[in-house]
Amino acid sequence: MTQAATLSNPDLHHDVGALRSKAIESLILAIEVFNRPTEVARADSTLILLHHSFEMLLKSLIAERTGTVIDEDRRYSYAFDTCLRIAEQDLKIISKDERRFLSTLDNLRDSAMHYYQAVSEQILYIHAQGSVSLFGRLLRVEAGQSLAQMLPARVLPICTQPPREIHLLVDQEFSNLKSLLDDPRTTKSQAIAALRPLMAFSLSTEDEPRRMNTAELEVAIENLRAAQTWQTVFPAIANLRLVPDGGGIEFKVRVARDDAQALPVRVIKPGEPVDADRAIVEREINIMDKFNLGLIQLSEKLGITSARARAMLCEYKIQTDPECFRTITVGSQVYKRYSKRALDQLRENLPNAEDCWEKHRVALSGKRSKRA
Repeated sequence: MTQAATLSNPDLHHDVGALRSKAIESLILAIEVFNRPTEVARADSTLILLHHSFEMLLKSLIAERTGTVIDEDRRYSYAFDTCLRIAEQDLKIISKDERRFLSTLDNLRDSAMHYYQAVSEQILYIHAQGSVSLFGRLLRVEAGQSLAQMLPARVLPICTQPPREIHLLVDQEFSNLKSLLDDPRTTKSQAIAALRPLMAFSLSTEDEPRRMNTAELEVAIENLRAAQTWQTVFPAIANLRLVPDGGGIEFKVRVARDDAQALPVRVIKPGEPVDADRAIVEREINIMDKFNLGLIQLSEKLGITSARARAMLCEYKIQTDPECFRTITVGSQVYKRYSKRALDQLRENLPNAEDCWEKHRVALSGKRSKRA
C-alpha cells in the first residue's frame, strides 16, 4: 500500500499514528528506566520496554505500507519474528545486521519476561544505546520524523562503564561465567541465567531468527565447563563487532557481523581427528546450534499442524538422515531435534502435506493411542 493509499484511509492512518506514538512512549520510558538510580527491576524493564518500542514501530511501518499487521490465518497480530521477516525480506527497511540486533533483543526480552537472567551493565548499555540508534534511523528514514526533535539532546542512555570491543566484553563475560561454574555453590539456574546474554548474541548470528531453549542452554553449560576459550563454544560471536559513531542524540551504536574477519572455524565429522591449526570446534560442541528445532517449531515454520508435520517426517524419512535429525540426551531428558536441512526438505515438499497426512494418519493415530 502506498503512502497516498494509507492517508486516504483515515482509520488505518489513525492506527498507524497510534502505534507510532506508543513506540515513542515506550522508548522514552526505556531510557528513563535505564537511567534510574535504583536497580530494582531496571534491566528487565529496560529490555521489555525497548522490545515493545520496536514492535510498535515496526508494526506502524508495516501497516503503513501493506495495510495490515494481522495474520489472517491465525487471526492474531503479527509476532515479533514475523515483523522482522517482513521488515527485512519484504519491505527491506532493516538490514541483516539490524535484524540480528533485534533478534538478540528479542531473546533478552523473552528471558526477562519468562525466565531469570543476569545481564551485565555493559551488555545492557549496548542494547539500550543500540536501540536508540536504530529507532532514530527508522523513524527518520522510513517515517520522515526526527527523534532529535522529540527528545532533548541530553536524553540518552548514560553509562559510567562505556562498552568495549565485543570480544573484550565477551572475554569478561566468559571469565565471570567460568568463575561461577568453578564455584560448587553455584546452582544450574544461576549458571544458565548468566549464560543467557551470551546465547542471545550467538543466536543473533543465525539466518533464521529463533529463541533459545533449555536443552541447548544445558548443553552449552557442560561444554563451557571443559572449554578454555569462549570461541570454542560460541565461534559465531567472534564475527560480531561493535560500531560506535556520532555524538549527542545521534550517537550510534550498532552490532555488525564481520564475515571478512571470521575465525578459521571448520566443523569436523564424527571420528575425524582434530587438526588444531585448522579447526577450533567439533560438531558435538555445538550440536544444539545445528539441531535447534523441535516438532512444534517445525510445524510453526511450515505453517501446518504438528500432526501433518509428523506425517511429512515419516513420508520423507527425515529421522533416518543424521544431517537432519538427532536424538540428544541431556541428563535424564531426551530431546528429538531437527536441523535447518530437515526444515528445507519439508518446505520443498510442503504442497504434499495433505497427501502425506492422508497416507500416514491412521498409523500416526494408532501411535498416539498407544502412548496415551
